[in-house]
Amino acid sequence: MKLADFQSRFQASLLGGASDADGPLIEKIKSSPRGATPETLLGVYQSGYRARLADFVSEDHPGLRALLGDEDFDALVDAYINACPARHPNARWFTTGLSDFMREDQRWRDDVHALSMARFERAMTDAFDSADETPLSVQALADFSPQDWPRLVFAFHPGVALLELAPGALAAYAAAVSEEEEEPATEDAPAPEGVEYVAVWRVDHESAYRRLEADEYVALCEARAGRAFGDICQMAAFQQSGEMSPERLAQCLTGWFEGGMIVGVRVEDEDHSSKTPSSA
Repeated sequence: MKLADFQSRFQASLLGGASDADGPLIEKIKSSPRGATPETLLGVYQSGYRARLADFVSEDHPGLRALLGDEDFDALVDAYINACPARHPNARWFTTGLSDFMREDQRWRDDVHALSMARFERAMTDAFDSADETPLSVQALADFSPQDWPRLVFAFHPGVALLELAPGALAAYAAAVSEEEEEPATEDAPAPEGVEYVAVWRVDHESAYRRLEADEYVALCEARAGRAFGDICQMAAFQQSGEMSPERLAQCLTGWFEGGMIVGVRVEDEDHSSKTPSSA
């Protein structure tokens, strides 16, 4: 067996775990001086690789581990590794597939609290690894005349994610990481009954999160979708969660700037082209 063939088989064995296809590989492995068989030696590499993958998943999901407990979390990770072997050299891309797996898996797809936690922790990881963009300060708005304000359109940091989670998700996460490095979360609004609206983004090279009231969540969704400020004002006045005053919307907009979410501002013309961009 050529070296390249051996390396390819060895990699496949680590990724896929022990199987009948390991025979040719085992034949080329020498027993250790202490008497360990080739099967045992290969098994050490296979189990060590799985353990390292499990460590990566655990490091990225402290809230989910705390929520499920060690036994159920380890069973989840074991099932995930079996169903979704790592295909990328960067372990980061392996760990963030957990929430997708849970959504499709019969055991986990109906556990809304576990799914919410997995989605939230994936968003935190995605935000941390998002592309670099320099946020704008609220002073960027001074570049525009009052007549332009209704047609202002905002560009958001690529790490911004808006989530609808099961109630209590943020409190459970905060409790899980309370003994670890403190997360740069801002003050929370009361959680609505039945759903918890959350924004996740990156600021100062760290992931941040904040619970949103329903009206701010709707406005922020519209702003991220490219709606002009005036359109958002009109929409906010008639949303189901209650009327949102222009003053309240302006307060939210200031908070998005101060939080480091916004990286660009432009004026949208009537034909939806833009002028006078202000960006990082």
